[in-house]
Parts: sequence; C-alpha cells; structure tokens
Amino acid sequence: MQKKTLFTLLAMLTMLAISMPALSIELPDGATPVFEKSSTAYSSSYKFNALLEAYGLEIDPQAVSSVPSSYAKVSGDKVTFNNNSIAYTPAQYHSILSAYGLLLLPEDAAGLPSSYAKVADDKISFGNTSVAYDGAEWKSILDAYSLPVVVEEVVIVVGDEDGDGVPDDIDACPGTPMGVAVDERGCWALSNALLFAFDSAVIKKENYYLLDYLKEAFDAYPNMNVEIDGYTDSTGPDAYNMALSTRRAKAVRNYLINNVGIAADRLTVKGYGESNPAYPNDTKENRAKNRRVEFTPVQ
Repeated sequence: MQKKTLFTLLAMLTMLAISMPALSIELPDGATPVFEKSSTAYSSSYKFNALLEAYGLEIDPQAVSSVPSSYAKVSGDKVTFNNNSIAYTPAQYHSILSAYGLLLLPEDAAGLPSSYAKVADDKISFGNTSVAYDGAEWKSILDAYSLPVVVEEVVIVVGDEDGDGVPDDIDACPGTPMGVAVDERGCWALSNALLFAFDSAVIKKENYYLLDYLKEAFDAYPNMNVEIDGYTDSTGPDAYNMALSTRRAKAVRNYLINNVGIAADRLTVKGYGESNPAYPNDTKENRAKNRRVEFTPVQ
C-alpha cells in the first residue's frame, strides 16, 4: 500500500506556503515540517483542498456527491469549494478523503485520534462530533489513509522459441522441429493407444498415417537425427515395462526406415519403461498419457 506522506512532498508544500495563507503547517528554513498545535477548522475553498493537493491528491468530480455539500459541489464539469471554515464530523471527513481516492484500512485506523475513529472486531467506527484537529493530528489522520494501489493488468509475453504453440516457460521439450504435432507439454509424441493394441508392439495398420506424416519433418530438417523413446505407465513389473517400451520404440523405428524412407543412421531408440513419467500415475487419464512414444531431436 503506497502512502503519501508530507515529507515526500516538501517542495510542493514550500510553494504553497509562499503563495497561500498559512495552513496548520509551517515550513521554516530547516526544511523540516513543523505542525502548529492550534486546532484548525479549514475552509475547503483553498486551505483544506490545498493541503490535500500538497499530498498529490485531486478530488474526483464524480465522487463529490458523497461529500458534504458545504465542502464541494459540482457545477457543470467544475468542482466548486466552500469558502467558510468548517469543522466536520470524522464520518464527513472520511467521505471527503475517500472522494480524493484515499483508503482507510482497519489496521491503519488504530493509530488515529480516538475522537476520529475506533476499531472493534476489524471494523472502523467514526466519531459523531464535529472536530477541528490541530496540525499534528491532521498529519496522523492523513498518514493513516493510503492511496489505493491500482494494479494494471500486466500481460507477460512469454516466448515460444520453437514455435510449437507452447510457451517456453512451460515447454517440457524445447527445440521441437517447426510444424510437428506436440502434446500439451510441448513434446513431439504419439500415444501408445493410437499406435499399439494392449500389451502389443505391433503398430496398428489403421494408424500408419500418423507415422507417415513424420516424413515432412525429416525432409524439412535433413540434418536432424531423432531418438525414439518408448514409455509405459507404472502398471506391471518394471522389467516387463522396460522391455515393452523398447520393443515399441524399435517397431516405430523399423516402420520409419522401411515404410517412410528415413535413413537408419538418423534414428536411434531407447526404452524408458515407467521411468520419467510425464504425469503422476495416480489416475486412469494420467496413466494413459504416460503410455507414449516420444521423438527427441539429437545432435
């Protein structure tokens, strides 16, 4: 919460002290504000309004309807202020300060003069008696109010270096070739369910086309070599899963060599079994996602 304090606007107050009648604040040559002890009921025409402007504040014309009519009115598009010095009730002061965009939180109200506000059960209750506060009290009141922090919506532009549609900050497989189909992690992968029947390393004929499409990527990147990685879920013995994942990776390699025309020396295989899961093996859906064949470009 950003607070406007008198000390941060010393230069502005100096100018005001020169050009305007004295407020409850005097600025001697020592550049340290000295607050008068006498209580003051300000007029809003230029004294109270000027004090708030010295804090960098400006009244919102649309909020003027919420302040006492003796403080300010809106005529056309202009705000006109009263010329008479008036001591308002704390509740009225609060409406005025709120119209200037200030916010009072319960934790900040605890240090206010008891005649101004009290806090009980995290709620603020304001005094009912009109009060003319002295300068030091006014400083404590104004310091208790905070300028509302306006958090603008910040659009963080995250790069997508490999152009796969998955931002770099969540891309688990950076550097995939342009144009290949990737999963939600940004990895060049095909589901085992599409390629193989249950517990089989024989590629489904109806889905040969999924591997045929890979020719375009290999043709577009003639110097690209690829490691074909086989994975299973955590169901079944580790050794069996390792062997099955390896057989499936080899089946994909053989198809790409014999049917798609990819040179054998561009393709290597590795079975990972249930290791390196893409997702926790805690649901049926996640286990299905972990059963996959990935294509990893290598140097």
